[in-house]
Amino acid sequence: MTTRYVAWLHAVNLGSHNKVPTAWLREAAQEAGFTDVSTYLQSGNLVVSADTGDAAEVSNRVAALIKTGRGLDVAVTTRTSAELRHVVSRNPMPEHVVESSKLLVSFLTGVPAKAKVAALDPDEFAPERYVVDGSHLYLWHPNGVGRSKLSTVPWEKRLGVRGTARNWRTVLAVLDLLDAASG
Repeated sequence: MTTRYVAWLHAVNLGSHNKVPTAWLREAAQEAGFTDVSTYLQSGNLVVSADTGDAAEVSNRVAALIKTGRGLDVAVTTRTSAELRHVVSRNPMPEHVVESSKLLVSFLTGVPAKAKVAALDPDEFAPERYVVDGSHLYLWHPNGVGRSKLSTVPWEKRLGVRGTARNWRTVLAVLDLLDAASG
């Protein structure tokens, strides 16, 4: 059975660091046996089909192909199309989707410990907001990401898991790519 995935690459194509060109990534993914391969933007959004139901296996395969082909240790967080639809449906701040560049989702490598989440103060960054929901962190930056206090928070340290964020427009565009090949 073939499953559709998005592989979110962490911290690639930021300035001159960790360059992973999308054309190279698509070709390498196809050579690695993935099908229905596409990318979205230059920010590490790879959409593939794989003959496995194991998202961790897909993450490991994508990380390995980048290590082998580009010499980069890049963390990869993977979600299925069903999981991404679930992320969209559970958005705790639907009133902000019209300003899609200010609403972000951080895709975490795991579910943070309950004690870590409980130690957070949700009013610490008001009027900015965040909500931890399972292995996702929703972030609202009303004044933009560039001036946001939330964007400087060491979330990995606070939550005990890594994450990579995408704005709402990107999340929806990637979901469309996932659904395009499966429909």
